[in-house]
Amino acid sequence: MDLVRGLERGQTAALLISECQNAMTNSATAHGPPPQTFDVGYHANQRGIIPKIDAMADVFRSFGLPVVFCTISALPDFRGFKVNCSLAAAVKRRGVLIKGSWEAAIDDRLPVHATDLLSDRMHGMAPFTGSDLDALLRGFGVETVVLSGISTNIALPGAATEAVALGYNVVLAEDCTAGGTEESHEAQIRLHLPLLATISNSGAIADSLRASQRAALV
Repeated sequence: MDLVRGLERGQTAALLISECQNAMTNSATAHGPPPQTFDVGYHANQRGIIPKIDAMADVFRSFGLPVVFCTISALPDFRGFKVNCSLAAAVKRRGVLIKGSWEAAIDDRLPVHATDLLSDRMHGMAPFTGSDLDALLRGFGVETVVLSGISTNIALPGAATEAVALGYNVVLAEDCTAGGTEESHEAQIRLHLPLLATISNSGAIADSLRASQRAALV
């Protein structure tokens, strides 16, 4: 799927920012080396994804396109939080993603604008299941979702799979994403995610949006 051609056919794109929350990506909470450490926050900061996401979000806003923060936060004491995989168990054991807490809030370095949307879920490893995300996007007539944030190990492949199943076209802004390790990120980007999404970068996506805007004015 070519993003430019899709937009020129009248498709509307939305930027999805996955799990860029203080407990996940804020440098104050990221751990880091040794390099074999599976730490999404460390690798997100190594790759410098937060300022790139912020800049891309501004491009989407400038064209009146939806910017959606996709977050996960649990009730106090993790009531109703389904522990049905080892990652969910690790989230509960860490115990910091509590609704209303600083840790669950959107990364301090990512300004939230009045026009932005929030899709929060109580449990699950990908943003569409157990949330209002699909309904939000359909209300805005969105046909193409642009994925950013974390992680290329779990949430973003999950989001791509869910989005394709729901009929969306999917683009992934590679320079605005990170995985648990550089090796796992590269494997997903090279081997798996291209089966579901167009792999691009924030500069090319911004150029596509500008080109579609120019085409609309002709």
